[in-house]
Amino acid sequence: MRYIRAFTAAVLMIPGTACALSLDEALIKAREQATTLQTLDAETRQAESRHTQSAQAFLPTLSADASWLRADSSLITNVPVPDPRRPTGIRPTDFGPIEGSVTGVQLVQPLFNADALQLRAASGLQIDARRQARQWGQLALRLEVARRYFNIVRLSSQQKAAEQSRQAATHAAEMAEASYQQGMTARLDVEQTRAELAATQAKISQTLAARQEAEYQLKSLLGMAAQQTLQMDTPFPEPAPPIDAGASAGRKDLEARKLAAKAADRRIRATEAEWLPRVNLLARQQWGQGNEPLDGNADGWLVAITLQWTVFDGLGRQGRIAEARADAQKVRTELEETRRRIEREQAIAISRWQAGYAAWQAREESTVAAQTAARLASRRYQENLGSMTDLLTARAQLDRARAELIDARYQAVLAAMNHHLQHGRDPLLALGESYQ
Repeated sequence: MRYIRAFTAAVLMIPGTACALSLDEALIKAREQATTLQTLDAETRQAESRHTQSAQAFLPTLSADASWLRADSSLITNVPVPDPRRPTGIRPTDFGPIEGSVTGVQLVQPLFNADALQLRAASGLQIDARRQARQWGQLALRLEVARRYFNIVRLSSQQKAAEQSRQAATHAAEMAEASYQQGMTARLDVEQTRAELAATQAKISQTLAARQEAEYQLKSLLGMAAQQTLQMDTPFPEPAPPIDAGASAGRKDLEARKLAAKAADRRIRATEAEWLPRVNLLARQQWGQGNEPLDGNADGWLVAITLQWTVFDGLGRQGRIAEARADAQKVRTELEETRRRIEREQAIAISRWQAGYAAWQAREESTVAAQTAARLASRRYQENLGSMTDLLTARAQLDRARAELIDARYQAVLAAMNHHLQHGRDPLLALGESYQ
C-alpha cells in the first residue's frame, strides 16, 4: 500500500497529466501537504522544545572550563617574605611572572527552584493545548477538503446540465427552423431559439471557468501542479436527513483554549514564585599547572550549598507578574469568546442542516414538475398548439430547477458535514459508511 500511495503521489505531481482522484486520496494528500497542518505541527514541536528546556528546573548542569593565564606585576615581584637569617628578618622575593593553566569540572544541581517548576508545568499544559489544536485542525481540514472536492463535483454536474440545455436548445432551434421553412411559424421563433442557444453556450463557458477555478483551489490545498487536470472519482453523496446524533463529542478547539488558560495561570504562579529563594548544590574539582605558586597549591575541590535570594530587582519582577496576569486575563477572555462562538455555531449548524435538507427535497419536486412542463410545452409546439415563447419559458424553468437542485444538494451535504464538525465529530460521518 505504501508503494501504491508513493506512485500515486508521483503521478499527481506531474504537470499536464490527467489523473483520477478520489476523496480518500485527496484527504491523504491534504494530511501530508496541507500547510495548515504543517504549521500546527511546527507549533507543537515548539511547545515540546520549550518543555524540554524547562527540565533545567530539576536536572543538573555539568560544565568544564579551562583557562591559561600569565601575570607579571609589582604585586608578585619584590614580595617581602620572612627570613630568620637576615637581621631584619625579611627579604624580598619574586614570585612572578606567574604562568600556567587552570582546568575544572563543575556540577550545579538545583535543589529548590519554584518558578522553574511552575514554568515546566505551564509548558506541559501548552503541549497538550497544541495537540488539541492540531486535532481540531485535522477535522477542519477534512471538511475543507470535502467542501472543495464536492464543489468540483457540483460544478461538473452543472456543466452536464448546461450540456443538456444546449442539446435541448439545439433541438428547439431545429424545430423552429423547420416550422419556419414550412411557413407555420414566424421568423421571431427562429431568432428566439438562436438567442437561447447562444445563452446556453455562454452558460457552459461560465461553468467551465468556475470548475477550473475550483480545481485550482483544491490543487493548491493538496500541493499539486496547477496545470494538472483532475478527474473526480467519488460521486456526489445523498444528503443525510437531520437527526439527533447524540451528545457532542467535545470541541478540540475549546479544549485547547481551556488548557491554554491553565497554562497562563501556571505562568502567573511562576512569576510570583520568583520572590522565593533558589537553593542549589555546587560541586567543583579544579586542577592547576604552571610555575609557582600554581604548581604547588592550585589543585582542589569544592562542595557547597548556595542560596540565591533577590530581594529587589528594580521592579522587573513586579512587571513580569503584571504582564503574566494580563496575559492570563486575555486568554480567559478568548476562552469565553470561544465558548460563546461554539454555542452559536452549533445552534446555526442544526438550523442550516434542517433548512438545507428541506430545500433539497423541495427542489427535487420542483425539478420533476419542470421536466413535465417542458415535455408538455415541446409536444404542444410540435402539434402547433403552443408558441415558442411558451416552450422557451418552460425550458428556462427546467434549466433553473436543475441548477437549483444541484446547488441545494451540495448545500445540504455541506450543512450535514458542518453539523458534525461543530459538535466535535468527524464531518465525513455525515456522508455514510462508504465515504469514511
